[in-house]
Amino acid sequence: MISTTLEMLAFVGLVIAGFGLFVAAQAVSRNHSARGGIVMMVIGVVIAGIFFVMSAGVVEIQPNEVGVVFNVLSGELGENPLQPGLHIVIPGVQEVTIYSTAQQEYTVSGTPYEGAVRGDDAIVALTKDGQQISMDVTLIYSIDPAKAWIVHKRWQDRYVTALIRPTLRSETRAALTNFSVEEIYAGDRTILVSTIEDAIREKIEPEGFLLSSVMIRNITFSQEYINSIERKQVAQQEALEAEFRVQQRKQEAEQARELARGEADAARIRAEGEAEALRLINEQLQQNPLLLQWRYVETLSDNVRLIIIPSNSPFLFDMQALTEAAQSDTLSAGSAQ
Repeated sequence: MISTTLEMLAFVGLVIAGFGLFVAAQAVSRNHSARGGIVMMVIGVVIAGIFFVMSAGVVEIQPNEVGVVFNVLSGELGENPLQPGLHIVIPGVQEVTIYSTAQQEYTVSGTPYEGAVRGDDAIVALTKDGQQISMDVTLIYSIDPAKAWIVHKRWQDRYVTALIRPTLRSETRAALTNFSVEEIYAGDRTILVSTIEDAIREKIEPEGFLLSSVMIRNITFSQEYINSIERKQVAQQEALEAEFRVQQRKQEAEQARELARGEADAARIRAEGEAEALRLINEQLQQNPLLLQWRYVETLSDNVRLIIIPSNSPFLFDMQALTEAAQSDTLSAGSAQ
Protein backbone atom coordinates (compact mmCIF):
# COMPACT_ATOMS: atom_id res chain seq x y z
CA MET A 1 0.00 0.00 0.00
CA ILE A 2 2.79 2.45 0.93
CA SER A 3 4.73 1.65 -2.23
CA THR A 4 1.64 2.25 -4.33
CA THR A 5 1.04 5.62 -2.65
CA LEU A 6 4.63 6.69 -3.25
CA GLU A 7 4.43 5.64 -6.87
CA MET A 8 1.27 7.71 -7.28
CA LEU A 9 3.02 10.74 -5.78
CA ALA A 10 5.92 10.21 -8.17
CA PHE A 11 3.44 10.10 -11.02
CA VAL A 12 1.90 13.38 -9.79
CA GLY A 13 5.38 14.93 -9.89
CA LEU A 14 5.76 13.84 -13.49
CA VAL A 15 2.41 15.40 -14.32
CA ILE A 16 3.53 18.65 -12.71
CA ALA A 17 6.78 18.54 -14.68
CA GLY A 18 4.89 17.91 -17.88
CA PHE A 19 2.52 20.78 -17.20
CA GLY A 20 5.48 23.11 -16.46
CA LEU A 21 7.03 22.10 -19.77
CA PHE A 22 3.77 22.93 -21.52
CA VAL A 23 3.57 26.35 -19.81
CA ALA A 24 7.15 27.12 -20.73
CA ALA A 25 6.57 26.17 -24.35
CA GLN A 26 3.48 28.37 -24.52
CA ALA A 27 5.39 31.30 -23.04
CA VAL A 28 8.22 30.92 -25.53
CA SER A 29 5.76 30.77 -28.42
CA ARG A 30 4.29 34.10 -27.27
CA ASN A 31 7.67 35.73 -26.64
CA HIS A 32 6.97 35.76 -22.90
CA SER A 33 9.26 34.65 -20.10
CA ALA A 34 9.35 30.91 -19.70
CA ARG A 35 10.77 31.10 -16.18
CA GLY A 36 7.51 30.10 -14.42
CA GLY A 37 7.01 27.04 -16.59
CA ILE A 38 10.62 25.98 -16.13
CA VAL A 39 10.40 26.33 -12.34
CA MET A 40 7.21 24.25 -12.34
CA MET A 41 8.85 21.62 -14.49
CA VAL A 42 11.89 21.42 -12.22
CA ILE A 43 9.70 21.12 -9.12
CA GLY A 44 7.71 18.33 -10.76
CA VAL A 45 10.86 16.45 -11.73
CA VAL A 46 12.26 16.77 -8.21
CA ILE A 47 8.99 15.54 -6.68
CA ALA A 48 8.83 12.64 -9.11
CA GLY A 49 12.45 11.69 -8.46
CA ILE A 50 12.12 11.86 -4.69
CA PHE A 51 8.98 9.74 -4.51
CA PHE A 52 10.22 7.35 -7.15
CA VAL A 53 13.39 6.71 -5.15
CA MET A 54 11.33 6.35 -1.97
CA SER A 55 8.94 3.87 -3.60
CA ALA A 56 11.88 1.85 -4.87
CA GLY A 57 13.51 1.86 -1.46
CA VAL A 58 10.43 1.00 0.62
CA VAL A 59 9.32 -2.63 0.68
CA GLU A 60 6.05 -3.70 2.26
CA ILE A 61 5.84 -7.34 3.34
CA GLN A 62 2.35 -8.80 3.98
CA PRO A 63 1.57 -11.04 6.99
CA ASN A 64 1.84 -14.25 4.94
CA GLU A 65 5.01 -13.26 3.09
CA VAL A 66 8.76 -12.93 3.55
CA GLY A 67 11.29 -11.03 1.44
CA VAL A 68 14.65 -12.40 0.34
CA VAL A 69 17.27 -9.68 -0.17
CA PHE A 70 19.97 -9.97 -2.84
CA ASN A 71 22.87 -7.50 -2.90
CA VAL A 72 23.72 -6.72 -6.52
CA LEU A 73 27.14 -5.25 -5.74
CA SER A 74 28.44 -7.98 -3.42
CA GLY A 75 26.46 -10.86 -4.93
CA GLU A 76 25.44 -11.99 -1.46
CA LEU A 77 22.06 -13.43 -0.59
CA GLY A 78 20.67 -12.44 2.79
CA GLU A 79 20.01 -15.44 5.01
CA ASN A 80 17.62 -13.46 7.22
CA PRO A 81 14.51 -12.82 5.11
CA LEU A 82 12.53 -9.64 5.66
CA GLN A 83 9.57 -10.30 7.94
CA PRO A 84 6.06 -8.80 7.54
CA GLY A 85 6.03 -5.01 7.78
CA LEU A 86 7.73 -1.99 6.11
CA HIS A 87 11.41 -2.16 5.21
CA ILE A 88 13.80 0.30 3.57
CA VAL A 89 16.36 -1.00 1.10
CA ILE A 90 18.90 0.65 -1.18
CA PRO A 91 17.35 1.03 -4.64
CA GLY A 92 19.47 -0.41 -7.40
CA VAL A 93 21.73 -2.18 -4.91
CA GLN A 94 19.38 -4.43 -2.96
CA GLU A 95 16.78 -6.48 -4.81
CA VAL A 96 13.92 -7.99 -2.80
CA THR A 97 12.05 -11.11 -3.94
CA ILE A 98 8.84 -11.78 -2.05
CA TYR A 99 7.71 -15.35 -1.32
CA SER A 100 4.36 -16.43 0.07
CA THR A 101 4.50 -18.48 3.26
CA ALA A 102 0.80 -19.41 3.09
CA GLN A 103 -0.13 -23.06 2.79
CA GLN A 104 -0.23 -24.46 -0.73
CA GLU A 105 -1.63 -27.69 -2.10
CA TYR A 106 -0.54 -29.91 -4.91
CA THR A 107 -2.84 -32.70 -6.12
CA VAL A 108 -2.30 -35.60 -8.48
CA SER A 109 -5.58 -37.15 -9.50
CA GLY A 110 -7.09 -39.53 -12.01
CA THR A 111 -10.18 -37.33 -12.26
CA PRO A 112 -9.95 -34.83 -15.13
CA TYR A 113 -9.74 -31.14 -14.12
CA GLU A 114 -9.18 -32.00 -10.46
CA GLY A 115 -5.42 -32.17 -10.12
CA ALA A 116 -2.62 -29.78 -11.02
CA VAL A 117 -2.17 -31.61 -14.34
CA ARG A 118 -5.23 -32.12 -16.52
CA GLY A 119 -6.21 -35.64 -17.42
CA ASP A 120 -5.42 -38.90 -15.64
CA ASP A 121 -2.53 -37.96 -13.36
CA ALA A 122 -3.12 -40.55 -10.60
CA ILE A 123 -0.10 -42.31 -9.10
CA VAL A 124 0.18 -45.89 -10.35
CA ALA A 125 2.47 -48.24 -8.44
CA LEU A 126 3.09 -51.87 -7.49
CA THR A 127 2.61 -53.16 -3.97
CA LYS A 128 4.97 -55.44 -2.07
CA ASP A 129 3.22 -58.49 -3.49
CA GLY A 130 3.21 -57.21 -7.06
CA GLN A 131 -0.37 -55.94 -7.28
CA GLN A 132 -0.95 -52.74 -9.25
CA ILE A 133 -2.95 -49.97 -7.64
CA SER A 134 -3.59 -46.28 -8.41
CA MET A 135 -4.51 -43.47 -6.06
CA ASP A 136 -5.08 -39.73 -5.83
CA VAL A 137 -2.78 -37.82 -3.47
CA THR A 138 -2.88 -34.26 -2.18
CA LEU A 139 0.14 -32.60 -0.56
CA ILE A 140 -0.32 -29.61 1.77
CA TYR A 141 2.91 -27.65 2.26
CA SER A 142 4.37 -24.17 2.71
CA ILE A 143 7.66 -22.31 2.45
CA ASP A 144 9.59 -22.18 5.73
CA PRO A 145 9.98 -18.44 6.48
CA ALA A 146 13.40 -18.99 8.00
CA LYS A 147 14.63 -20.91 4.93
CA ALA A 148 13.08 -18.84 2.16
CA TRP A 149 16.57 -17.85 1.04
CA ILE A 150 17.32 -21.54 0.31
CA VAL A 151 14.21 -21.73 -1.88
CA HIS A 152 15.34 -18.58 -3.72
CA LYS A 153 18.86 -19.87 -4.15
CA ARG A 154 18.01 -23.39 -5.35
CA TRP A 155 14.56 -23.25 -6.87
CA GLN A 156 13.10 -19.75 -7.16
CA ASP A 157 9.76 -20.11 -8.98
CA ARG A 158 10.53 -23.63 -10.25
CA TYR A 159 9.97 -25.46 -6.95
CA VAL A 160 6.49 -26.79 -7.80
CA THR A 161 7.46 -28.60 -10.99
CA ALA A 162 11.09 -29.30 -10.10
CA LEU A 163 10.73 -30.44 -6.48
CA ILE A 164 7.19 -30.82 -5.11
CA ARG A 165 5.64 -32.84 -7.94
CA PRO A 166 8.50 -35.34 -8.55
CA THR A 167 9.05 -35.84 -4.81
CA LEU A 168 5.35 -36.51 -4.21
CA ARG A 169 5.12 -39.08 -6.98
CA SER A 170 8.41 -40.88 -6.37
CA GLU A 171 8.11 -41.15 -2.58
CA THR A 172 4.50 -42.33 -2.79
CA ARG A 173 5.49 -45.09 -5.19
CA ALA A 174 8.39 -46.06 -2.95
CA ALA A 175 6.17 -46.20 0.13
CA LEU A 176 3.63 -48.45 -1.59
CA THR A 177 6.28 -51.09 -2.18
CA ASN A 178 6.47 -51.62 1.60
CA PHE A 179 2.82 -52.69 1.88
CA SER A 180 0.89 -55.66 0.57
CA VAL A 181 -2.34 -55.11 -1.31
CA GLU A 182 -4.27 -56.72 1.55
CA GLU A 183 -2.77 -54.25 4.06
CA ILE A 184 -3.84 -51.33 1.88
CA TYR A 185 -7.28 -52.77 1.14
CA ALA A 186 -8.33 -53.80 4.62
CA GLY A 187 -5.65 -52.42 6.94
CA ASP A 188 -5.13 -49.13 8.73
CA ARG A 189 -4.21 -46.64 6.00
CA THR A 190 -2.91 -44.11 8.50
CA ILE A 191 0.29 -46.16 8.59
CA LEU A 192 0.63 -45.80 4.81
CA VAL A 193 -0.05 -42.05 5.01
CA SER A 194 2.47 -41.66 7.82
CA THR A 195 5.09 -43.52 5.78
CA ILE A 196 4.53 -41.24 2.77
CA GLU A 197 4.63 -38.11 4.93
CA ASP A 198 7.91 -39.09 6.58
CA ALA A 199 9.56 -39.82 3.24
CA ILE A 200 8.41 -36.55 1.63
CA ARG A 201 9.28 -34.48 4.72
CA GLU A 202 12.79 -35.87 4.68
CA LYS A 203 13.20 -34.68 1.09
CA ILE A 204 11.64 -31.20 1.11
CA GLU A 205 12.42 -29.78 4.56
CA PRO A 206 16.16 -29.37 3.82
CA GLU A 207 15.09 -27.48 0.68
CA GLY A 208 13.19 -24.87 2.69
CA PHE A 209 9.66 -26.28 2.85
CA LEU A 210 7.32 -27.37 5.65
CA LEU A 211 5.00 -30.34 5.19
CA SER A 212 1.55 -30.05 6.78
CA SER A 213 -0.18 -33.23 5.65
CA VAL A 214 -0.65 -35.85 2.95
CA MET A 215 -4.11 -37.08 1.96
CA ILE A 216 -4.81 -40.17 -0.14
CA ARG A 217 -8.13 -41.16 -1.71
CA ASN A 218 -9.74 -42.93 -4.66
CA ILE A 219 -7.54 -46.00 -4.29
CA THR A 220 -8.22 -48.28 -7.25
CA PHE A 221 -7.16 -51.92 -7.36
CA SER A 222 -6.59 -54.14 -10.38
CA GLN A 223 -9.54 -56.05 -11.78
CA GLU A 224 -7.78 -59.31 -10.98
CA TYR A 225 -7.57 -58.41 -7.30
CA ILE A 226 -11.16 -57.17 -7.21
CA ASN A 227 -12.31 -60.51 -8.66
CA SER A 228 -10.28 -62.40 -6.07
CA ILE A 229 -11.83 -60.30 -3.29
CA GLU A 230 -15.30 -61.08 -4.60
CA ARG A 231 -14.50 -64.80 -4.70
CA LYS A 232 -13.11 -64.61 -1.18
CA GLN A 233 -16.20 -62.81 0.09
CA VAL A 234 -18.47 -65.41 -1.53
CA ALA A 235 -16.41 -68.21 0.03
CA GLN A 236 -16.53 -66.53 3.43
CA GLN A 237 -20.29 -66.11 3.14
CA GLU A 238 -20.71 -69.76 2.22
CA ALA A 239 -18.49 -70.78 5.12
CA LEU A 240 -20.56 -68.67 7.50
CA GLU A 241 -23.75 -70.23 6.18
CA ALA A 242 -22.30 -73.74 6.57
CA GLU A 243 -21.16 -72.92 10.09
CA PHE A 244 -24.64 -71.60 10.86
CA ARG A 245 -26.21 -74.81 9.58
CA VAL A 246 -23.84 -76.92 11.69
CA GLN A 247 -24.62 -74.83 14.73
CA GLN A 248 -28.32 -75.14 14.01
CA ARG A 249 -28.00 -78.92 13.78
CA LYS A 250 -26.11 -78.96 17.06
CA GLN A 251 -28.85 -76.94 18.72
CA GLU A 252 -31.54 -79.22 17.32
CA ALA A 253 -29.61 -82.30 18.55
CA GLU A 254 -29.19 -80.71 21.97
CA GLN A 255 -32.90 -79.92 22.11
CA ALA A 256 -33.72 -83.53 21.15
CA ARG A 257 -31.37 -84.79 23.87
CA GLU A 258 -32.96 -82.50 26.44
CA LEU A 259 -36.45 -83.59 25.36
CA ALA A 260 -35.50 -87.29 25.57
CA ARG A 261 -33.87 -86.66 28.95
CA GLY A 262 -37.05 -84.96 30.16
CA GLU A 263 -39.25 -87.76 28.91
CA ALA A 264 -36.95 -90.32 30.54
CA ASP A 265 -37.07 -88.42 33.83
CA ALA A 266 -40.88 -88.21 33.61
CA ALA A 267 -41.16 -91.94 32.90
CA ARG A 268 -38.81 -92.71 35.78
CA ILE A 269 -40.84 -90.51 38.13
CA ARG A 270 -44.07 -92.16 37.00
CA ALA A 271 -42.58 -95.62 37.45
CA GLU A 272 -41.28 -94.70 40.88
CA GLY A 273 -44.73 -93.37 41.80
CA GLU A 274 -46.46 -96.47 40.55
CA ALA A 275 -43.96 -98.70 42.36
CA GLU A 276 -44.49 -96.74 45.59
CA ALA A 277 -48.28 -97.05 45.18
CA LEU A 278 -48.00 -100.79 44.62
CA ARG A 279 -45.73 -101.10 47.65
CA LEU A 280 -48.26 -99.32 49.84
CA ILE A 281 -51.12 -101.45 48.50
CA ASN A 282 -49.08 -104.57 49.09
CA GLU A 283 -48.39 -103.50 52.67
CA GLN A 284 -52.11 -102.92 53.29
CA LEU A 285 -53.02 -106.30 51.79
CA GLN A 286 -50.41 -108.01 53.91
CA GLN A 287 -51.85 -106.36 57.02
CA ASN A 288 -55.50 -107.03 56.03
CA PRO A 289 -55.89 -109.86 53.50
CA LEU A 290 -59.70 -109.37 53.40
CA LEU A 291 -59.36 -105.71 52.28
CA LEU A 292 -59.43 -106.60 48.62
CA GLN A 293 -62.66 -108.56 48.99
CA TRP A 294 -64.17 -105.79 51.08
CA ARG A 295 -63.36 -103.15 48.44
CA TYR A 296 -64.98 -105.35 45.85
CA VAL A 297 -68.19 -105.64 47.88
CA GLU A 298 -68.21 -101.83 48.39
CA THR A 299 -68.34 -101.32 44.65
CA LEU A 300 -71.51 -103.40 44.39
CA SER A 301 -74.89 -101.74 44.34
CA ASP A 302 -76.70 -101.23 47.67
CA ASN A 303 -79.74 -103.05 46.29
CA VAL A 304 -77.86 -106.28 45.69
CA ARG A 305 -78.97 -108.94 48.22
CA LEU A 306 -78.07 -112.09 46.42
CA ILE A 307 -75.01 -112.82 44.31
CA ILE A 308 -74.76 -115.93 42.21
CA ILE A 309 -71.16 -116.85 41.73
CA PRO A 310 -70.03 -119.58 39.41
CA SER A 311 -68.41 -122.55 40.95
CA ASN A 312 -65.08 -121.66 39.34
CA SER A 313 -65.12 -117.93 40.46
CA PRO A 314 -62.14 -116.79 42.48
CA PHE A 315 -64.34 -114.47 44.55
CA LEU A 316 -65.45 -116.61 47.46
CA PHE A 317 -66.23 -114.44 50.45
CA ASP A 318 -66.28 -115.20 54.14
CA MET A 319 -69.21 -113.00 55.08
CA GLN A 320 -68.69 -113.27 58.79
CA ALA A 321 -65.05 -112.24 58.46
CA LEU A 322 -66.00 -109.36 56.20
CA THR A 323 -68.65 -108.15 58.63
CA GLU A 324 -66.23 -108.26 61.53
CA ALA A 325 -63.61 -106.42 59.46
CA ALA A 326 -66.13 -103.75 58.56
CA GLN A 327 -67.19 -103.29 62.18
CA SER A 328 -63.56 -103.13 63.25
CA ASP A 329 -62.89 -100.40 60.68
CA THR A 330 -65.96 -98.48 61.82
CA LEU A 331 -64.94 -98.62 65.47
CA SER A 332 -61.39 -97.55 64.54
CA ALA A 333 -62.72 -94.58 62.56
CA GLY A 334 -65.03 -93.55 65.48
CA SER A 335 -62.25 -93.67 68.05
CA ALA A 336 -60.02 -91.68 65.74
CA GLN A 337 -62.62 -88.93 65.61
